[in-house]
Amino acid sequence: MKILTGQKTFKCLPPLNLATCTKEDIKEYFNNSYDLNESLFLALKDESVFYVYPDKLRLPLIFYYAHTAVVFINKLILAGLLRKRINLEYETMFETGVNELAWDDTENYRLGGRLQWPCLADVVKYRIEARELILKVIEDTELHLPITMDSPWWAVMMGIEHERVHVETSSVLIRQLPVDMVSKPDGWKYGPLNAGEPVVKNKMLAQNETTVVEIGKPSNHPSYGWDIDYGHDSWSVPPFEANQFPVTNREFLEFVKDGGYSQQALWTHEGWTWRESAETKHPVFWVCRAGFDLSDCNGGGIGCGSSSSDESGSRNKDSNSSSNTCINVYISY
Repeated sequence: MKILTGQKTFKCLPPLNLATCTKEDIKEYFNNSYDLNESLFLALKDESVFYVYPDKLRLPLIFYYAHTAVVFINKLILAGLLRKRINLEYETMFETGVNELAWDDTENYRLGGRLQWPCLADVVKYRIEARELILKVIEDTELHLPITMDSPWWAVMMGIEHERVHVETSSVLIRQLPVDMVSKPDGWKYGPLNAGEPVVKNKMLAQNETTVVEIGKPSNHPSYGWDIDYGHDSWSVPPFEANQFPVTNREFLEFVKDGGYSQQALWTHEGWTWRESAETKHPVFWVCRAGFDLSDCNGGGIGCGSSSSDESGSRNKDSNSSSNTCINVYISY
C-alpha cells in the first residue's frame, strides 16, 4: 500500500517566523507538514480501512487523506497563485468536511454510503501532483517580507498550517478505529504510560483575587494565525478554584465506573445529546477488556464492540469494513 508522496517522518518542525523566513525555509516547512500528515496514515493496516467511518459524524478516512491537498490547491487559486486546476471533481468532493450544524442533501449523500469514493491509488496520484504544483508556486512566486494577511503568500501559509491541523484531527479519528484495523508504523514512538510519580490526589488550587486577563494576537505578530486569533479583549476573572493538574485517566475512570455516563445532570445539554447519539458508556477510544472493571458496559456504541462504519454505510468497491473489535486505550496511573 503506497501512500507516501515524500518521506516518512514523525518529527515536527517549529512554526516559521514570517518576518525572516526564506523560500528554502518555507519549502522545508511545507514538505515536513505534507510528510507528517501522510505518515500518520501508515497506521492503517490496509487500503480498505481508508473507506471506514471512524465516527458516524465524520467522513471516511480517504476524505481526510485527500482533503488537505485539495484545500491547498483551492486556496492558491483563490489567491491568484494558480490558474489551472488539477481535478475539479476532487476539488469539489474533498473540499469541505462535515458540518453537523448544517445537514443537507450533500452531507446525507456523502455520509449515507451512496457515494463511491475514488480508489486510493488515484488519490495518491492527486497528492503527488498537488505537492509538485505547490513547490513550484513557492519557487516561482516573488517573496516579500514580512508575510502578512494582505500577501498572497498568506494562502501558502494557510495551506501548510491547515495540513498540520489535520495531523491532530485525523489522529483522533484513527484512535477510534477498531484495533484490528491499525498497526504501529515503523519508527513510531509511544508516549509514556506514566510520568514519574502518579497523580493520586489532584488538589484544588485557589485564585483568591480578581484578575484581568487580556487575550488576542497582534496583527503584526510574525507567525501565522487564524482569524479568531486576532483582535484584543480583556476579561475580569473573579476568584475561583481549579485542579492542580488536568483531569487524569485515573480520575476519569472513576467517573465512568461511578456511572457518570448515565447521569444526565452531570452533562451539558449538547454533551448529553451526543452521548445518547453515540450510545457509549465510556470514551469511544476505551475498551472494556483492559484489566479494569467496566462491567456496566453492554458493548454498545462506537467505542466498544462495533465499528462505526457499520452505522454509517461505508461503501467502496474494494472496502471491507466489518469488524467487532473494541478500540484500544492505555490507562496511565
